[in-house]
Amino acid sequence: MRFTKEFKLECIRKYKAGERIDDPGGCKHETFRNTVVEWVRIYDAMGEIGLEHKKPKRSWQDKLDMIERVLGGESIKSVALSNGIKGYLLSKWCKIYKKSGIDGLKLDRRGRPSKTMKKPKTSNESETKKGLEKELELLRAENEYLKKLNALVQKRKDRQPKKK
Repeated sequence: MRFTKEFKLECIRKYKAGERIDDPGGCKHETFRNTVVEWVRIYDAMGEIGLEHKKPKRSWQDKLDMIERVLGGESIKSVALSNGIKGYLLSKWCKIYKKSGIDGLKLDRRGRPSKTMKKPKTSNESETKKGLEKELELLRAENEYLKKLNALVQKRKDRQPKKK
């Protein structure tokens, strides 16, 4: 569920004043309360800009700085909160960095990968084609063998005297 910036600011104000915050519905009370606490932490760390839906895009240097803090011993959650992002996003960046290094952070992977871009898993298409041709040749030979076997069986049946 997405909440407006104004709604978030109102909830933060009420939380800090110790006032009761009414649940908007659609989620459990405890879940909503945890969300409000997270908004408060983000607001304290970044101000109002941290509560906006369209946050500024992070450069690979910013991502690397956060990852180095995590690798230095800080928790993912504390680094994420101080930068106004979700913990799972920082965790994802850490995995990309461990797998692909700085080059992985420089790539912009937004959205779903295109289905037309997917290629067969084998790297050499000529080998795949040769393999398929060999398989086709074997299947044709098997088919000829079965036809001849069927003809022999039919010939034997024809030679046997018919029972009355």
